[in-house]
Amino acid sequence: MSAHSQRRTTLVLVVVTALVVAVVGLSMLRSRSGGSSREEAERTGSHEMMEALEKRPGLAAHRLPLAFVAEKLEQQGGEAGGEILNGPAQEAYDQRAYPRSYIAPGTESDAKASFAQARTRGSSVRGKADLAKAQGNKKVSSWEPLGPDGGLQVPEASYTGTPAIVSGRTTSLATEKTCTPSTCTLYAGTAGGGLWRTKNALATTPTWSPIGADIPSTAIGVVYRAPNGTLFVGTGEPNGSSDSEAGLGLYKSTDGGDSFSKVDTFLSSQDFALNRSIASVSVDPTDPKHLYVGTAVARHGSSSVNGGRYTPPGAAKVGLYESKDAGSTWTLSLSQDSDVVVPASPTGADFFRGGISKILQDPTHADTVYASMFDYGLFRRIGSGTWQQIYTIKTPGSATTSSTSRVEYSLTTLAGGQTRIYLGDATYYKNTTAGLLRSDDGSTLTPTFTELSNPTPGTPGYGSYNFCQGQCSYDMVVTSPSNHADEVMLSGSMNYDELEVFGGPGSSNGRAVVRSVDAGVHVTDMTNDAQASPNGLHPDHHALTFAPTGTGPEVFFSASDGGVVRQTGPFVNRSSDCGSRTSLTPVEKVDCQQYLSAIPTSNASLNKGLQTLQFQSVSVNKNGGVVQGGTQDNGTWESDQSGFAETVGGDGGQSGFNVDNAKIRYHSYYAPQHDVSFDGGSPTGWDFISDPLLASGEASSFYTPLTADPTKGGTVFDGLQHVWRTPDNGGDRPFLDQYCNELTGDYGNRPKACGDWQKLGGAAGDLSGGNRANYVVAVERAQSNDNTMWAATRLGGLFISANANAADPNAVTYQRIDQNLGLPKRFVSGIAIDPANPNHAFVSYSGYSAYSPGGHVYEVTVDSKTGQGTAKDLSANLGDQPVTDVVWVPRTQSLFVSTDFGVLASTRTSPNWVATPGLPRVAVYGLTLDEKGKRLFAATHGRSVWQLRAG
Repeated sequence: MSAHSQRRTTLVLVVVTALVVAVVGLSMLRSRSGGSSREEAERTGSHEMMEALEKRPGLAAHRLPLAFVAEKLEQQGGEAGGEILNGPAQEAYDQRAYPRSYIAPGTESDAKASFAQARTRGSSVRGKADLAKAQGNKKVSSWEPLGPDGGLQVPEASYTGTPAIVSGRTTSLATEKTCTPSTCTLYAGTAGGGLWRTKNALATTPTWSPIGADIPSTAIGVVYRAPNGTLFVGTGEPNGSSDSEAGLGLYKSTDGGDSFSKVDTFLSSQDFALNRSIASVSVDPTDPKHLYVGTAVARHGSSSVNGGRYTPPGAAKVGLYESKDAGSTWTLSLSQDSDVVVPASPTGADFFRGGISKILQDPTHADTVYASMFDYGLFRRIGSGTWQQIYTIKTPGSATTSSTSRVEYSLTTLAGGQTRIYLGDATYYKNTTAGLLRSDDGSTLTPTFTELSNPTPGTPGYGSYNFCQGQCSYDMVVTSPSNHADEVMLSGSMNYDELEVFGGPGSSNGRAVVRSVDAGVHVTDMTNDAQASPNGLHPDHHALTFAPTGTGPEVFFSASDGGVVRQTGPFVNRSSDCGSRTSLTPVEKVDCQQYLSAIPTSNASLNKGLQTLQFQSVSVNKNGGVVQGGTQDNGTWESDQSGFAETVGGDGGQSGFNVDNAKIRYHSYYAPQHDVSFDGGSPTGWDFISDPLLASGEASSFYTPLTADPTKGGTVFDGLQHVWRTPDNGGDRPFLDQYCNELTGDYGNRPKACGDWQKLGGAAGDLSGGNRANYVVAVERAQSNDNTMWAATRLGGLFISANANAADPNAVTYQRIDQNLGLPKRFVSGIAIDPANPNHAFVSYSGYSAYSPGGHVYEVTVDSKTGQGTAKDLSANLGDQPVTDVVWVPRTQSLFVSTDFGVLASTRTSPNWVATPGLPRVAVYGLTLDEKGKRLFAATHGRSVWQLRAG
């Protein structure tokens, strides 16, 4: 074993913790913008975990964290549920738009242009000199990837107990025409990390490379290889959720992805692909100039990856667009009524009705094309005729099902030449639950569809019933391999309530992907493979494609929120495993034996090398030895500089370390929910500490500003409407270990709350001013004393306290300073306190000066007792672009700020903002300085963590 491998093994065994996700359910997510009521907090949070214990007695000895189990059972794969309605991407959008409801496209274009100008300045002689000085180097250093590039998920974080390698959300897959063991090209489009390619997808460890530098968006909707070999890439993610980011058009490559050019997509002087997602592309096999493009609803964002609240103003109608001259001219070939934006709605209220989810050419009849449409059904056109709707959902075009209804399908040819259609309808049962249907006469004038699913357990059709678990608009796949008419694959979320680790009976392995070889009548479960220690799939699948090997065992690739997996036959009968699942009823045993009668020989992760995780933040311990960072939907990760491992699953927000003992560390999920580890983040050591915060009913941001005190070991702060404080890591360790441990704690019998947080300042400490939309978004403590604290609220309030660690929490007082100093009334995105002077700080602002006056970076000096002081705008030539974080480097007297397009630097002696080199085009959501190691860390939202030598 190499030294690197030894270090990584040590990281896994000692540093990494168990998979835990947020406790609150969909109800809390729905109210995120305005906070949740006390009743909602009591109904969710700790009460939800109590209900999980009551309903599932087997969870008393839970192998997976109880908070994670409770959330999954409540939402059944709810990673999408909240995001469809409201979530971090919508918060980020609101921050930038405030005080308006939406951001004009021209404003965003100006911000992007400002960053481009900073990049140009950085390549000049003066710019290079300024950069070198800011970094404290003789010459300019470039950013370097730190990882994870496909990170390690430890055994305690997986459903099977087998470690895995995972990466970020992957939205689309495509292969070249043939695959051999030595040459097999696979393309992977991701939600925030752009386009990737491997040319050896059948290798044990494929080699991945990011491609598509010519494509200005990193949110990929579809990757499609045309019959003539041309590669098309549609931007904008079509998976219905609030962070499915709108795209910037259609691109094509004729050299296998080495270079791309934009395809003109203009109709009546409007780019119909701009600010929409492209869900599907198809090319007439008889005419490469005959193109079909399907657009779908996606959300407005400030960058190519951060989603947002509304459909962009003025976006073209969603539908199927057609060109017969390679894009020179277009017609809107197929469309129906779609949702419109309701500005007063927290979500915009415009969901997915009318969007096109898939376009396919008939495999036998070259003149026939099919298209599925959100909230309507399946359409077909023969030759130059008109479009006909050949399958209609039960509530076509209804606004009530706009956010949930989706149709997916696949085409194949029967021996007699008839077209067979496999069709998944997301709302087939009771307008809520998915079912599978099939037509064997798809070529006829009025195809007949036969219901294959069955809601009755123990019947053959139960395996395809509810296959995408109530979130089909987000993850729903139906596909059939060429020349295998009786084979069909279905994929979506995960049937958590069937898994033993969730207190279920073990009637399946999760049914994240199922396969049928008898024309959809019976299915078997592809979620776990037949290895002695089974490799399981990540939930939430968005794509599946077959490897065109031609010979040998069947190979297919599946893509999910956890990256890419290669699944390989021959398919093995493991129905005997059902005998050891003692909780099965006779009917459940029938299901189990069917599902496990043919499972893959191998589920092999292909994620090593895919650096596509969407990070929110990074923290580093005092000695610079360990880095932590939270990611959207993929937990909190940890690195000892020799590799990364997932420490906690679900949504990962802020994290931190006890300044006196780095083995004591903290992490947050979403909402005010946190764990503490007293033993270096071991897999069994995380204790839940947030009962008082949840019970308070105070409003908070999606990712709360959890902050570990830099001078007082054990003291941690969090921001809701008040700033809250715990002085002892969240509570007494013996009590927390016994009652609040996520894996073994006797949570249902705890005699008191898990966590001992207290709000600071009494009634006067409500920094929101009673406005639940004005919760605390930033909390920072000075390094140079034990008491000075800065805090900020969502709508621009800036406060300083001179006694934040007062023994009596009610005695803590604040001075509000933003009004006296004339600071902007916008979202405060970062506070960097000068280590040499606790009353001197640099403050960054999101939003746009065009909407609310003022700059984006300020130097503030204030008297913490009187609130009087000065504020200097340092924005200079930064331009009008929202800043997401700020770092002050004392040794070099320089500032670094992150934006939706990268990182910029400026020195105290030269107010010239220049872009730092080496980062890919990606939004950066957080910056962290490792003062001892003289490094700066960037948390990117789609390309993992990067580091820069500075200071």
